[in-house]
Formats: sequence, structure tokens, C-alpha cells
Amino acid sequence: MYILTAIPFVFLLICWYGIAVPPKNLRHLPRVAILPLLWSYLTGETEDCRIKRLVLPFSRAGEQVVLVWALGRWMVHILDYKLAQELSDNVVLFPKETPDDASLLWRFVGSATFSARIPIEAFTSLAHSLSAIVGKRCTVIWDKYAQCFALDAVGSTVLGHNFDAIETDNLFVQDYNGVMGEIADPLYLIFPWMERTFPRRKLMCRIDTLVDSFMKLLTDKKVDPGDDMMTFMLKDPAMSHRELRDNMITLFIGGHDTAAGAISTLFYFLARRPDIQQRARAEVLDVLGDDLDPTVEQLSGVSLPYLTACIREALRINTPISYIVPRQANQPVQLGKYAIPAYTSLIVNIYAIHHDSGRWASPDSFMPERFLERGWQKSGWLPFALGPRQCPARNFAMYEQRALAAVFLREYEWTLPEQSIHRDSLKNAFSPFALTLPHDLELTFTRIEKAGKMSRKWGS
Repeated sequence: MYILTAIPFVFLLICWYGIAVPPKNLRHLPRVAILPLLWSYLTGETEDCRIKRLVLPFSRAGEQVVLVWALGRWMVHILDYKLAQELSDNVVLFPKETPDDASLLWRFVGSATFSARIPIEAFTSLAHSLSAIVGKRCTVIWDKYAQCFALDAVGSTVLGHNFDAIETDNLFVQDYNGVMGEIADPLYLIFPWMERTFPRRKLMCRIDTLVDSFMKLLTDKKVDPGDDMMTFMLKDPAMSHRELRDNMITLFIGGHDTAAGAISTLFYFLARRPDIQQRARAEVLDVLGDDLDPTVEQLSGVSLPYLTACIREALRINTPISYIVPRQANQPVQLGKYAIPAYTSLIVNIYAIHHDSGRWASPDSFMPERFLERGWQKSGWLPFALGPRQCPARNFAMYEQRALAAVFLREYEWTLPEQSIHRDSLKNAFSPFALTLPHDLELTFTRIEKAGKMSRKWGS
């Protein structure tokens, strides 16, 4: 009788030991305590808050790496910029890790890479469409508008499909947001094995339905090709149907979720700092003047250095992606003062590096001027990753933000409402992809009449 009673207890003890204690070959590394981590996951704490509370203390203590338990295993987080460079530059020693196919995140996203051209005309046209929706004076939930703009931008220029998210209440977006919300169940993120033991069949069906919607877009694109990235990929005979599907889904997520987060963060800090907003506006008006059609050159970082500095600082302080895709050491390796065993999962913690007080003065303060200083490139800025693993769409993303910001700076002033939940600090949503995306961000826009006349010359 006592033996039967003890069996469940022993089983729980074994399970707890497997979670609480890292593998023997990793125990020499510093690690985040498991109980605060589990509590953070279970309570839905956002990635930025978790990193500040549990990970950054190790960085401030001089540690360059730290073990963090997530997604059912212990992983090594890289907190040091130089080690991140070493990891990123050696693609042979540190290949990309292949996720577990059973994970619902992997089931939906797949694996893909992409690049894109710079469609300035499309960006400015969509910016004017969004401006028309905002009107003369209006308080809007800006993160939703940013998502619609980013989706239409990636849809019309990369996927070759008009989602018309700015003008309509798009069902595709609703389905996507619903699936992402359901995937983000803390228990299943903490214990991925639950997908096998207690499968979420309804969610699997919703994911499969959404994937089928992407497959239909792909089929339509084969029938009606255009001047877009998906048409280009369809011409590659070596690319399988599944690879094409994975590329489309990755383009969809990477091209609109992260862009929407970056846009929301930029506009938030410009709202909080009217002095910075006014300086950026003066630069835009000085460079663009009354031009009917802004060119790539006019919207470049060289032409708009201060606005570009604002964008870079927004990407630093609330980087849309907290981590670089996990890598795996294919043999024992020495990273700094740490011995890393073979087949160890390694993650570059972008957010932690961007808030390293040893590299950034006042890391929690929005200071665009730091990106006007000579040599800022060596400061540890890596929102698009590093080296050969940099995001190939980084120029696309920077021009997209400059185009939208330039149009709105000419046409509007904007502020935070008095009762904003973001009055003291930016609040992000919980994300299964470790994204830092502002949530329920209300902004009040007031049209500048003189700028409105200029914008009409642009065709708005």
C-alpha cells in the first residue's frame, strides 16, 4: 500500500529534478533559478520584463552567458556582444538548430529565409491610406493600425497579395491573431511534451486551416504571377512546395509582426518626447520639401540621419525580436571563459545585449543621439542579428519605417492620452515567439494643416 502511494510522489520528484537541475555537462555555467522562471511563464510575464528581472542581473555581475530553462530544456543565453559576434560569424561550428516537428510553433511556421527590394512608392501610398483613416484629429489603437500597415506592405510588395487590412476588417488577420493567442498557452510553452500527451486538436485544426489559406495564396500566385518575392521564389525549380509554403508563412510573420512592433515602439517614443518628434519633423520637412514623389535617396539614412537614429534607438530599446534563432555547437567549444559541450543550444539574447549598461549609457532611456556619434556600429546594436546571419530584409524594414514616419511627421503631431497605460513605460503583449510588441497603445493624432496641404501635393 505504501509503495503504491509513493509511486506518484517519486514520479513527480523525478520530473521536478529533470526540470530544476540542468544536465551534468552544463552545471558549471551560471543559471537563472527555476522557480522564478516557472512563475514568470505561468503568469504570462512578457519577455522584456522577464529578461530585465531575471537575466540582466547576471550581465551586470559580469557573466557573459547564462543558462535559462525554456520550451522544456536548458539553453545557453549569450549576453555579451563579442561572444554573439563569434557565434554569428562561424556558421560551420554553430549551425542553425532544427526545432522539434511536434511543436505547434514549428508546425505553423516551418523554416525559411528571404530577401526583398525597396518599394518606396508602395510604402508612401499605404502611409497616405492610413493617414486618411486617421483623419484630422483622432485617438486610435496604434499597434493595430501598425499591424494593418505592415501587413499591407508585406502583402503588396513581397507576397504579391492585397490583404487590404488598412481599409477593411481583415478576417485573415483575425484568424492569425486568434491562432497566435491560443498557441501562447503558458503550460504548453513550458512543457512542449504536453502537445503529444494532451494534444490540442481544435487548435491543430485551426492551424491547419490557416496554413491551407496560405497554400491557397500560393496556388493563386502560381496562376497569377507578379513583381514580388513569392513569384521570384516560384521560379526556383529546386524549391519544394513545402519550402514555398514555409517561406510564405515566414514572410507573413517576419514581415508584419516584427515591423508592426518596431513601428509602434517608434511612434510611442516620439509621442513621449515631443522635442524629439519636432526635431525629426524639421529634418523631414527640410529634406523632402514639396516633392511629389519621395525617392529612395531622400528616404535613406544618409538623407534623414536623425529620423534614422530615432528608428535605431527604438529598435534597441524595445527590439521586436528578443532572441536570434537558436544555434547548436556541433563540437565542444570555448566561448570566452566558458566551456560549452557539443550539441548545446545557444541563443543570442538581443534584448539583454541592447540593455547592457557596460555598453549603453542609460540603457532604459530613449536617446537617439547615441546613433549620431562616430563608431556607434561597435556599440552592440543587433536587432537584425549579425554577420552572415543578418536579416536579409533589414533595408526593407528601415525604409518601411522611414516612409511611414516621414508621411506622418509631415501631416500630424501625436501624443499619449492622459490615461494611457503606457504613460510611465511601454507595455508589451505576451508572445509565444518571444516578440516584444506594444499592446493596446493608444495615440492621439492631430493634423497639422500646413503639412496637410503639402501632403495633398503628394497625392493623398
